[in-house]
Amino acid sequence: MSGMSESAPRRRVGRFVRARLLPLLLCVVTVLGATWFAVIGVSSEERRDREWRAAIPCPAAAPVDVRADCVTALPAVIERTEARLNKSHGDDWLYFSGGRPVDRLNVSYDTAAAFDPGDRVTLTWWRGGLMNVASERHTANEGVPRPGGIAGGVVFCILAAGALAVFALVRRRRDGRPVAAGEPTPPSVLGFLTPLAVAALWAVPIAGARPGRAVAVPVAAAGLLVVLALLARAWRDSGRTPPLGPRPLPEGEDVILPARFLRDRSVDAGLLGSHIVLGAGPMAVLSHAGPGRLGAVEIPVGRFAAGELRRPKRLTERNVPAHWYVAELLDSGAPVRLAAAPADLLLLVQELERTGLGVSR
Repeated sequence: MSGMSESAPRRRVGRFVRARLLPLLLCVVTVLGATWFAVIGVSSEERRDREWRAAIPCPAAAPVDVRADCVTALPAVIERTEARLNKSHGDDWLYFSGGRPVDRLNVSYDTAAAFDPGDRVTLTWWRGGLMNVASERHTANEGVPRPGGIAGGVVFCILAAGALAVFALVRRRRDGRPVAAGEPTPPSVLGFLTPLAVAALWAVPIAGARPGRAVAVPVAAAGLLVVLALLARAWRDSGRTPPLGPRPLPEGEDVILPARFLRDRSVDAGLLGSHIVLGAGPMAVLSHAGPGRLGAVEIPVGRFAAGELRRPKRLTERNVPAHWYVAELLDSGAPVRLAAAPADLLLLVQELERTGLGVSR
């Protein structure tokens, strides 16, 4: 008895840490990190963008060592292009007539595909790198800084990584662990994912648009207040996990529950369906959600002995919804699995026991 009394508090503490405390901390760290990058940006790229915008054209007589920090623009005529969408076939190139100012340049696929032979273009260099290729009809950016795109990508990756971590943490309950009939049902994973989704709605656009701190800071502050309110609600809801209990069964009425016997060699082919009906008539398997018992196949309840309830197994029961439970049954001694939502499954198992034909757990 002492081992049982010690294991119950340990399970409660473990459930508190895994299902409430760690998801909350992950969400807070993720949102704060995403907010910082959304408002501050990527410092190195921001600095490079400011320097590029402030750069001036190089004087005609400027020596080579001075041209590193000024903008050099040279005319050229495209002789031919090589644009290969499949990189395994080689790089993308622009070739120039007369080999001026260079014989060829290695560029991106979009740049190579944007120009045609004979186009007169201007090649712009800054700090030894090609910045853009421009013609009268099109400008292709090669090395132009994109602080908004990079910051937006960083913010999105931070929020996505945080959401995946929270999802994996809360979903750890889907591990086949046995559950007791009176054990509280775990909180929904959506509780802590919703604040991250809301944060993405304002953090990613701010990071991409780069509106300046005068706009970004107030928007981020308002967004953080909304996220904190959602986190508070998620924390409250995660602590209100009601004990598992059966759904009430109306007297003299049929109730159709989403439930199914999992495919197994020991399962009677007639019992394969998507719903189970019980109440006014005998328990039966349906291939539809009703109404009515059309096509119902009666379940021979007298053959079944009820076993333990457990959570789905991630590897072998992927088709079972994450919030469902699985009941281990015996059909004339052969193992059979029945899956349904926790309260519905408990009702089905208790109905088997109530008939007096199943073996009580």
